Amino acid sequence: MRKISAGLILVMMMLCTCAQADIVYMTDDGDMGLVKLNGALSSDLYGTQYTTSWSNPFLGSYWNGSSTRIILVDRTTDTAASGDTAYTFSPSDLTRPIETSRRVLAGMYSTQAFAGSDNGRAVFFASGNSIREYSTEDFSLTRSYTYKPKTSEDIDSEIACLITGSNVIYALVQQTNSCDVVLEFDGQLRDDVSSFRNWPLSHDTEGIAWLEGTRVAAWHDYGIDMRVNTGGFVRMLSTDVPVRAVCRDSGNGYYFIEQSESEGIYTTELKHYSSGKVSTLYTNTEGQMCRLVRDGDNGIIGAIAGDVILVCRMEDDILIGEYDGEMLGSFPVQLAVSHVTGSSKKDNSGCSLTLSGMGMMIFLAGVCALRKRQ
Repeated sequence: MRKISAGLILVMMMLCTCAQADIVYMTDDGDMGLVKLNGALSSDLYGTQYTTSWSNPFLGSYWNGSSTRIILVDRTTDTAASGDTAYTFSPSDLTRPIETSRRVLAGMYSTQAFAGSDNGRAVFFASGNSIREYSTEDFSLTRSYTYKPKTSEDIDSEIACLITGSNVIYALVQQTNSCDVVLEFDGQLRDDVSSFRNWPLSHDTEGIAWLEGTRVAAWHDYGIDMRVNTGGFVRMLSTDVPVRAVCRDSGNGYYFIEQSESEGIYTTELKHYSSGKVSTLYTNTEGQMCRLVRDGDNGIIGAIAGDVILVCRMEDDILIGEYDGEMLGSFPVQLAVSHVTGSSKKDNSGCSLTLSGMGMMIFLAGVCALRKRQ
């Protein structure tokens, strides 16, 4: 009886104890490090894992169809070179890149934005007014799109943000002498402008975020606008302080960062909008960097608020980690999560905290064995 009970307890512990996702970060001196989550209420800083000598790298993560990959892009402004170079890492080993036969993003210079697809088929990079789609299998170029303003005015445009959700690609185009525009592609890039939707924005927009369903948030100096269903963008939240980053929460709300400046002092606040109410989770007056990343499967967000990396549990808005520039060795400038899944929901880095599927079958089998021995 005791042996069976101990075995059953061990099985239950294995099923209910799961590895949380980690937060990968980069500092302004080019070091890539790791904030490792240990259970639901704590996190540890693992420090520098990989060091680059590049002055302008780009960090992100994507789902390649079977696992998560961390991507580090060496951005070059030298158009005589082959192009930007993408280095991929396994989240389980950030000390060295995974060697692949084709890593150069030919023709891409100073990558501005990056997004991975839902199903792991492709990753998307934006530079200037062009978006390029690369296969996750070998980083070969599969499609491309170049934005061209519909008017004949003297308009300079740049794609500043790319996001994917529900097998749709959204791109924010910032324009001079004209309003900014959000483009929506149905999962594929096409040159025919009649094949996708686009929405003008009423303000100069800093970024966009996919929340859920058809909701897309756009943020700017005066608050947050939202697109619902197939309509245009309308004001969702007005603020007296510029909004610098947004990501969705675990329900119908979202997290956002506000930042004001007075006499060279930046005040940065991490806030949560839920059920029509706004709550402030953190305030910092050091540094001016703002970033938000989200891991919905593990219920956490990572934030750069000034010179601090924050890790927050979405279930109850509890901060489970706080790391400043002194602890990190330098100022944090970029974030990525080490746990990303696609529409197939295959994942080897974590599991559900509830007993379901095969786990429930094993549990019930153990219960039955106990009853038979009693």
